[in-house]
Amino acid sequence: MKKKAIRVGISFIFSVIFLSVIAVYIKSIEGDHISFLDGFYWVITTMTTVGYGDIVMKSDMGKAFSIAVQLYGIIFMFGIAFPYLLIPWVEKRFLISLPEEIELSQHIVIFGFTKTTPFLCKELERIGLRYVVVESERERAVEALESGFNVIYSKTSGDVIEKACIKDALGVVIMWDNVEKSLDVLLTLRSIDIQKIAVLSDPFYARYLHYAGVSAVITPKSIAGARLAKMIMEREAGVLDIRRIIGDYGMIELMLPAKSKVVGMKKREVEEIYGIKIIGIYRDGKMVFKPHENFELSSRDLVLIFGKSERIASFFSGVNS
Repeated sequence: MKKKAIRVGISFIFSVIFLSVIAVYIKSIEGDHISFLDGFYWVITTMTTVGYGDIVMKSDMGKAFSIAVQLYGIIFMFGIAFPYLLIPWVEKRFLISLPEEIELSQHIVIFGFTKTTPFLCKELERIGLRYVVVESERERAVEALESGFNVIYSKTSGDVIEKACIKDALGVVIMWDNVEKSLDVLLTLRSIDIQKIAVLSDPFYARYLHYAGVSAVITPKSIAGARLAKMIMEREAGVLDIRRIIGDYGMIELMLPAKSKVVGMKKREVEEIYGIKIIGIYRDGKMVFKPHENFELSSRDLVLIFGKSERIASFFSGVNS
């Protein structure tokens, strides 16, 4: 939707500029010299059929051009802007019916449809676990629904416990990178004895979530300082600190040594060989989430990995062999 709007907007701007240049040229032929701004103003008023009449084409060529500009404006508004931009936007925002509750048990409840939520949902599907995404923003809920994910549209209140069948769930994962929203969820679920995991980019706020009752906080961007030292010790000692997520599945951050055999390999190749998923790569002070399939691994990359413990251990051995 956004990409289409951008393409249409750019095409519209360039077409108006082109028509404005022609308008200035035709007026100069008619003996009236107008500025480009005047030409731009005339094109807009003509396309929208407002036509104030302060700038008028006098020649036959100018009148024919005026007709063409008016027709272009009508075609653009009713043939492109309305059916491809305005109507889909209205339908997406107001007309699509969103589910507000679900009947599930032994499932995972995910709060927030963020850029990393689709990855988690696909992994849960792959290992055979059911899930539901709870999203409080309508547009994001519509996006999740249109992308084929199991979602309900609900505000974070006491009602969500029943609507998402949280009491019958295996666990809760909070994907929102917003401390206030995460705290709101935790306080709402404070009386429910269930595993609660939060994903948070800034480790500074992790302690507040722990105070609110979170079981674990995953901070993929917090790969620095003590965490770096810990990962180095892991490599030297050969002991892995895998953060368990569900069952035998977990996450870990590993640093690629300079002479690792996976250096120079593409993300897709590494995932196929070791049976793991690379969620993100920390390089040059930036975290790249969901790197593309042909992303090439480099030495000293810090790689965030998800998978079975045995697969992660196999990758660890390969990285350091």
